[in-house]
Formats: sequence, structure tokens, C-alpha cells
Amino acid sequence: MVEGMNPAYEHPSLNLLVSDEQRDRAVDWLQRAYADGRLTESELDQRLDQVFTARTRKDLNLAFYGLVQPSQPSQALGIHPAYAPLVGARTQDVAGRGIGAFSHFSALFTWIFGPLIGYVVAPEGSEAKRQAASAFDFTLISTGGMIAGGILAAIADPLGFVAGIVALTWFVLTVVGGVKAATGEPWENPVLKLVPFRILSKPEPKRLGR
Repeated sequence: MVEGMNPAYEHPSLNLLVSDEQRDRAVDWLQRAYADGRLTESELDQRLDQVFTARTRKDLNLAFYGLVQPSQPSQALGIHPAYAPLVGARTQDVAGRGIGAFSHFSALFTWIFGPLIGYVVAPEGSEAKRQAASAFDFTLISTGGMIAGGILAAIADPLGFVAGIVALTWFVLTVVGGVKAATGEPWENPVLKLVPFRILSKPEPKRLGR
């Protein structure tokens, strides 16, 4: 606590009205916390209600108590996770997109090992982990298809047409997946929609809107 400050002290900034931008960013931060598994659905609903009904910064701060604890100096200055962690959340989002893109693109050079690394390092329940799982499973499925195509080529397809189509499809969709992950655009590999085969569990993070 700052010297000379009594426990009832409140920084004047806490009485400032909440802007639409601050409210939107707070909603986004809470939704990301939910997607990362740090909040249950009922807890998310309760905190979102607090965000939408908040009039001042002090009101908005209530939606974050217990989720992230600000330092004593931050509390003394009226800085709360409703604002400061938003930078961290964006940084985390960029890092997550990087992991997702790496998981797809690395498959072109490392086979399943790049996506597997991405899966291991990505946070539980995150979009990055979902993308890594997709990249891993799609590469494994495509490998099986290319092997089957190669066997068919040896038997009845001298040009290796089937194996070539599978290889081209794998290359194109792997690149598309990497680009989509890098830009943060939601995308589902169409092959994985058709083939139920899975090795890595693929979490489906929820993002609830209001």
C-alpha cells in the first residue's frame, strides 16, 4: 500500500465511465479465458453480465476479481486486469496464431513431428492446440492415402495418379491451413470433416457473444 493511503482509498480513475472499447476488450479477454479453460460457462456468463452492466471502471473491475490478481502498486494506481492484461491477451493471441501456423507449415518439412511439437507446447483448450491436432491428423491421413496410392500405382496405375492427387491435396490444404492459422481466421480442414480418424484430441474452444 502506498504510504499515507488508508484501506478505503480509491484511485480517482476508478470512477471514470467505461468506454465501449474497454467493454469490448474486457468481453474478449474473458472469452479467451473461457476458451483456455480458466472459466466455466456459468462463470463466464456471470462475469459477462458484470461487464455489460458496468458503468464505471470500478464496476468493470468486479468482472475480473479472482481471475487475475494485480500487484499492490497497480491496485494503488487503479490499474486492474480489466485493462493491463489486455495487452498480454493480444500478445498471447499472436503467439497462439504463430504456433498454429508453425504446426501446419512445419508438416511440409518435418512430417508429423512439427505439428506434434506445436500440440505439446500449445495451451490446453486453445485454438493453437486445435490447429496443431488438425495438422497432425491430416498429415497422418494423407500419408496413409499416399501409401495406398503408391500401392495402387504399383498394381494398376503406372503414372501414380492417385498418389499424386493425394500428395497435391495434402500440400495445398496444409498451406491453406497455415495461412488461415496465421491470420487467426477460423477454418476446418474439409478432409477431416469427411474422415473420422483421429489420433490427437482436438478441443473446440467456445466463444460466446452477447
